[in-house]
Amino acid sequence: MLRTRVIIIGAGPTGLMAANQLSRFGIDFVLLDSKDGPTVQSRAITVTARSLEIYQQMGLTDAVLEEGARINSFNIYSAGKKKAEVKIGEIGIGLTDFHYLLGYEQSKNEGLLYQNLKKIGHEVLWNTEFISLEQTPGAVAATVKNQSETFNITGTYLIACDGARSQVRHQLNFKFSGGTYENKFFVADVVMNWPLEYDRLVISPGDHSFCAFFPLKGEHCYRVVGTLPKGYTDREDIAFEDLDNTIKRTFKLPLEFEKVNWFSVYKLHHRCVDRFQSGNVFLAGDAAHIHSPAGGQGMNTGLQDAYNLAWKIAFVQKGIAKESLLETYNEERLPFAQWLMKFTDRAFTLMTSTNWFIRNLRKYIGLNLAGFILSRKLLRPRLFKTVSQTWYSYTGKSLSSGFSSKQKLTFRTGDRLPFIRSDYYTSFTTPGFHLIHISDQPSQNLHPEKALPFPITLVHNRLEEWKAFGVQLELFILVRPDNYILLIADCWDAAFVKTTVSRHFNV
Repeated sequence: MLRTRVIIIGAGPTGLMAANQLSRFGIDFVLLDSKDGPTVQSRAITVTARSLEIYQQMGLTDAVLEEGARINSFNIYSAGKKKAEVKIGEIGIGLTDFHYLLGYEQSKNEGLLYQNLKKIGHEVLWNTEFISLEQTPGAVAATVKNQSETFNITGTYLIACDGARSQVRHQLNFKFSGGTYENKFFVADVVMNWPLEYDRLVISPGDHSFCAFFPLKGEHCYRVVGTLPKGYTDREDIAFEDLDNTIKRTFKLPLEFEKVNWFSVYKLHHRCVDRFQSGNVFLAGDAAHIHSPAGGQGMNTGLQDAYNLAWKIAFVQKGIAKESLLETYNEERLPFAQWLMKFTDRAFTLMTSTNWFIRNLRKYIGLNLAGFILSRKLLRPRLFKTVSQTWYSYTGKSLSSGFSSKQKLTFRTGDRLPFIRSDYYTSFTTPGFHLIHISDQPSQNLHPEKALPFPITLVHNRLEEWKAFGVQLELFILVRPDNYILLIADCWDAAFVKTTVSRHFNV
């Protein structure tokens, strides 16, 4: 029998991120997976700015950027004609250090996180299958099986990161509502030639088919995704060569494929649970929600699930926080997963459906409207924030009630920490809370540790840096370990601070 604090089922991107984050906070865990190692298939490919900011906090950004392909331009083509273009690399400037999308395949994400885990002294129990679990008050016991034996692992918590077919989710009878898209889809990693630049993400909907092209690392390397022609729906022996002409007829620009590195056919689903927690068991990533590939959001959402949950488990395990802090994981992450499922489903249906009405709506109204909207400069930053997941806020949730300011600020508690300048987030790499003191006169008598039940890193900023965000006078911002704002106050009032944090922390 193995004993640990946290059992993690599934060593995909979400499980590996959860393990890395728990390690940052010094929390013991056991991570297991039925595979024999990180996936070698590219699978999910896009990493958003918000995920890159997590890697930045972990000190892994350079490795990601070196092996990733920058996606600087988003384009919509129809019948060989460009309907819309957005320079992603331009509209995101000033919003994050990573003002672009990055093609960085799931296999690379897993490899990076696994190597980092080994570097800090941890290993994955590969070839180990989850069989069943049993919960008792304050504990979880998992029965698992490897190539030689069946044994038990006991822990305080279990995080299920075991994918869309999650056995943990099935055994605990979580609802997993949603549906399956009518069409089958294909995916291929190819080397190709075309007349466009090779840093462009291109989608091309046709009357009866759809295809999209995502840049990958390597000369002329692309991911091609598309709908399977109806004549191939029931065939099992499909090769990429069978679809060559379909792709070219849909795109209607010169296009040649030199090499196919990977090809697969699959059904797409859109489903979400109605809760992320059952007792001491938590769901994360595809175990909790699966989406269409519209916007490249799925893997990134799983990484951020793990990021949100890990520090909360750590603070509860260390006795700093109350068990109620763990309830905020579901409170904060479930609404986003539900919104994302609806958002990606609508966008994907509009672009891929062969329904007569939707097809003509897309052809004669939707694509022209998209071109008009994407040409509006005022709307482009909002588009970037949505795709990059930097817009999402936990405002209104129970961890975001500490607001005491009379200044006309452009941000609130629950928001992601404002990005005030390049490399600003590198000041927040310490695993814990940070207190930003904005003032031209650093306080000599500020002792935040007396009002807070956890260690704090003090960051001093001058007023000039924050004026664009409405800060005109002294201000205090308490930043969570995941770089979201817990408290904002014009003055450091120990009584107000204690009252704010006492809801979920042991003051």
